[in-house]
Amino acid sequence: MRTLILSDLHLGNGGDYDVFAGGEALPALLDLIAREPARVVINGDGIDFLMNEDPLELDRARAAAQARAIVAAPESAAVLRALGRVLARGGEVIIRLGNHDVELAVPEVQEILRAAMEQPPPVAARLAFQLGDAPAILDVGGARILVTHGEHSDNWNKVDYGRLARLDRFRYAAGSVLVKQLMNPIARRHGLRFVSLLKPDFQGAALAALAVAPGIVKQLFSAASLDIAWQLFKKAGSAASFAEEEEDLGLAERFAEAGLGAEEAAAVEATLGDGPAAFADEEAMSTASVKLARAGLKLYAGVQRRLAGTLGDAYFRLEPDEAEWADAQRLARKFDAGAVVIGHTHAARWKAADGLVFANTGTWIWLMQLPRSDAGDEAWAEFIDELRQNPRLLPEKQRTARTLQRFTAVLLDAHEDGGAAMGLVHWDHGELRSLGAARVPPASAAR
Repeated sequence: MRTLILSDLHLGNGGDYDVFAGGEALPALLDLIAREPARVVINGDGIDFLMNEDPLELDRARAAAQARAIVAAPESAAVLRALGRVLARGGEVIIRLGNHDVELAVPEVQEILRAAMEQPPPVAARLAFQLGDAPAILDVGGARILVTHGEHSDNWNKVDYGRLARLDRFRYAAGSVLVKQLMNPIARRHGLRFVSLLKPDFQGAALAALAVAPGIVKQLFSAASLDIAWQLFKKAGSAASFAEEEEDLGLAERFAEAGLGAEEAAAVEATLGDGPAAFADEEAMSTASVKLARAGLKLYAGVQRRLAGTLGDAYFRLEPDEAEWADAQRLARKFDAGAVVIGHTHAARWKAADGLVFANTGTWIWLMQLPRSDAGDEAWAEFIDELRQNPRLLPEKQRTARTLQRFTAVLLDAHEDGGAAMGLVHWDHGELRSLGAARVPPASAAR
């Protein structure tokens, strides 16, 4: 049975928060894969329960209401019906939990998703849900393929599965709280939709928003009872008596990376302080905005490893960084796996070396194209100005701040020589294109 692994679809309720980009592409891919019985694994964050304004509490009735809104959205409904067709044709569908869809642990939510597949109950009942408290180990041709969402090494977004069995005791990760309290209002109430595309990097999104609309960021931090000035300007190891109880969000370190001069830092502080913003030096604030945008988007650009083409299209290098590769090696050793597949970072990755095959399945949300890494301040200033003029990233108004998609997944087949044929594939206008391929030997041969 062929296996398709995807992650980070972020299916939503069709509202202002939605970032899913594969409404037509994903059902088409699923139908192609399911021409013969196939196994489909959604490896975390397949559904997004954070993209709404409901209180952040794991409540059965609220989770069920959110699920009903999601399955009613046309694009989400089309994907779920396509997954139902996978089951109807004799296949398997496994949905694993991630940090944006812990509500999938609620039985009522699971039944709503099963019903949305529009299949007879015996068929829909075969839809399986898995927690992410341990990796899944798939056997393909005798090869051991480890599958995990990947938030296990991200302290901001790590799911507390120990408390998930008791819904009234569950506490959301800090990253989820920040999405609700700060990123959602920035994206929806104030129209800065671009910050939702910078997942899962809260610090980068906050600084990018600060570069575009400092007044809005100040307002939202105040509403969340957080002192933005303290968060940005505190020195490591220093004590601020007025903020002793305030959680450090890690913004000061990112702010320092921007390399602002004394006048630029003073302009930012004047803009965010309690005094009149008119005292801020406009020229210094303008150059500070460029540096803040660069610093805020640095991790996003680094994770996506963007390389601008001659026509301005974006391409991505697939090589994982040292930390990604080291974590994959650690997981492979611990669980005796020949391949490791993760998601979470939204960055497609591929590497086959030293007896290990590693892939990150990327994401099916919109991506944002940034200026070239060697672009000058003028290009970045133009980019920031366009974000101010087109904060919702309306397609007809895009010039330099453009959105794009790259629909990637992992495909597994039994290899004719034993083990698994594993590939990272790109669904490109109705065709599957290979981005990387390797054989994963059977576990016995690997030893």
